[in-house]
Amino acid sequence: MICKMLFAAAIVLVIIASGCVAPGGTGASDNEQKCTSSGGQVTNASCCTSSADFPDSCLIGACGCSPSDSHQIRTCDCGEGKCFDGDSCVAMD
Repeated sequence: MICKMLFAAAIVLVIIASGCVAPGGTGASDNEQKCTSSGGQVTNASCCTSSADFPDSCLIGACGCSPSDSHQIRTCDCGEGKCFDGDSCVAMD
């Protein structure tokens, strides 16, 4: 019984340490929550290798590299006429 509990606890710690689920969280990152709570939808996109998840889509450049200089990241699709500024979906100027 104790071995089963220790094994289960070890699995939980590995999951938390891997970043898949924050302690007490749902697994959604802060930026993912910012995206969805402001009306956006989390998607995947091919963006420059220098770009991390959830780049500022209001600026030009994060996802404008050649395929050989790109990788898949999570982005926020705010819909037509809007962009993700790193905090929320906002109207494009």
